[in-house]
Amino acid sequence: VFAFKSTDKSGVSVGVRGPVSIHQAVSVSPVEVHSLQITKSVNSEPAEKRSSDTMGMKHMVRFGLYKIKGSINVQLAQKTGFTDADAEIVKECLCTLFENDASAARPEGSMQVNKLYWWRHNCPAGQYSSAKVHASVSAEQKNAIDIPADFHDYDILSEELPDLHCEVIDGI
Repeated sequence: VFAFKSTDKSGVSVGVRGPVSIHQAVSVSPVEVHSLQITKSVNSEPAEKRSSDTMGMKHMVRFGLYKIKGSINVQLAQKTGFTDADAEIVKECLCTLFENDASAARPEGSMQVNKLYWWRHNCPAGQYSSAKVHASVSAEQKNAIDIPADFHDYDILSEELPDLHCEVIDGI
């Protein structure tokens, strides 16, 4: 969220609020961070002077299952003109979050959206609180697995909430 200075020259920041809120990803199980030392080799020097120099460290997680929560605030959607079509675009963006997003830190295919749970309430205030809706989906590590290394090492549990439609979308 960006903050802007007010136009009345008071210097006070004015917060900008929008209807879509997406929280940070949190790992379901503890992750193990591996650190690698990055070195460079300069080849422009004569052989007797050539050496490797340490540039720094690179940290990586070999596997992690992360849960992301989000919501759309109906009142702010009405104020800002956010529509059902806009919500469909947000849903599509969440499904394709890591498509064409390769980098040295995230090589192609190393991250994916496995499942998206999308609820649609039947009234503007919602039948259930966001907390109750978010708590209705959980991931539990399977008993036979010591160190999870794959999405299938978890059981994904979803509690149905009466009169609340949930669309479950498998990752692409």
